[in-house]
Amino acid sequence: MKKILFTLSLIVSSIVNSQSITAENFDSEKMNQALLSEFNKFRKERNLDTLIYSKPLHDSVSYPNCLEVSGSGKLYHPVVTKRWVENGVKNLIANESKKLFNDNISISTSGLPAMEYWENIFRWDVDSFNSYEEMARYAIETWELSPGHKKTQNTSFLNKDLPGFFACHSIYVPNGHIYIFINFVRVWRY
Repeated sequence: MKKILFTLSLIVSSIVNSQSITAENFDSEKMNQALLSEFNKFRKERNLDTLIYSKPLHDSVSYPNCLEVSGSGKLYHPVVTKRWVENGVKNLIANESKKLFNDNISISTSGLPAMEYWENIFRWDVDSFNSYEEMARYAIETWELSPGHKKTQNTSFLNKDLPGFFACHSIYVPNGHIYIFINFVRVWRY
């Protein structure tokens, strides 16, 4: 009897845990965490440097970019020039880097901390994914098929042996699309 109950509980647990991700149960925070984790796993498998999560990059770039584009129903890279300067995101990331590494950050001719920025974006219909990790791997594998995205996600973001930063945001919109934005920053140090 114990074996039957144990087997039955395994079956029920398997069914409950394998429910597809839908608009009703989508959790953006879980998707974001899965993408960041899977992305660093992807980089480790290729002997690339791993990246450090940046809350200022998320709050000032990843989140607003994802919100803007998902609200438009289109797919494009928003212009981030204003966000870089007006929101002071470069200074916020420089402060974050200084706090973590006590590094010296180069200053560009504009008077702002010297950094390089990249962005990969993705949109697709979610209809057959059972986990956020599976969705994250799908996005990463699909980016590998695009020369520009592949180059970005295989780039070294190290400078002076210190890591770069990344952040991402995801949104599931009512029409069944999920949008994912992942952003990368290399900080130039001296």
